[in-house]
Amino acid sequence: MALNFRPNYEKIVELMLYLAHKKPGADKYQAVKFFYLADKAHLERYGRPITQDKYVALDYGPVASSVKDFMERDRFTMRRAHIADLPFDIEEHQRGGKTSLVKLGKPHRDVDLELFSKSDLRIFDEILQKYGDCTFDDLYKITHKHFAYKRAWSEKPRGAKSAPMNYDEMIESPERRKIIVEDIGPVSKFV
Repeated sequence: MALNFRPNYEKIVELMLYLAHKKPGADKYQAVKFFYLADKAHLERYGRPITQDKYVALDYGPVASSVKDFMERDRFTMRRAHIADLPFDIEEHQRGGKTSLVKLGKPHRDVDLELFSKSDLRIFDEILQKYGDCTFDDLYKITHKHFAYKRAWSEKPRGAKSAPMNYDEMIESPERRKIIVEDIGPVSKFV
């Protein structure tokens, strides 16, 4: 049984705000990787992800779909999340008339820490401590080694540019995966 979750948009946006406070100027690539690494680590350690975002495998690695969409100010995702504005700026840096880099900008308010458990923020802080200074290439190499990414990418339909990733496959240990899936699998789609 696969683990299926519905994205918690409120936590996703609030954790993006947290990231804007903790690591001003984090770019889109870093943001989608930090969220992936944090959800993966929290799932492995505590049996649940932090944000429940949907993850896809793209050529440049695992991507937190909603985080990417919010960074790109995707109207559909904003509507689905019932928000008109993000609580932080998005900075777009242009080169040659094209947007070449999108970064988290200035936060507009404090973070509502009540949305998070202690373990949510502890794990996210650990991820920022461990990977916060990694380059694009570093994050690329690290995340391309993960089983969930390799499995999704190898099974993507011919000609497809992305493939859905499975939460249960983010748990590297087969024994731990079995325990977590048996424990929360039946209720994960309702969370």
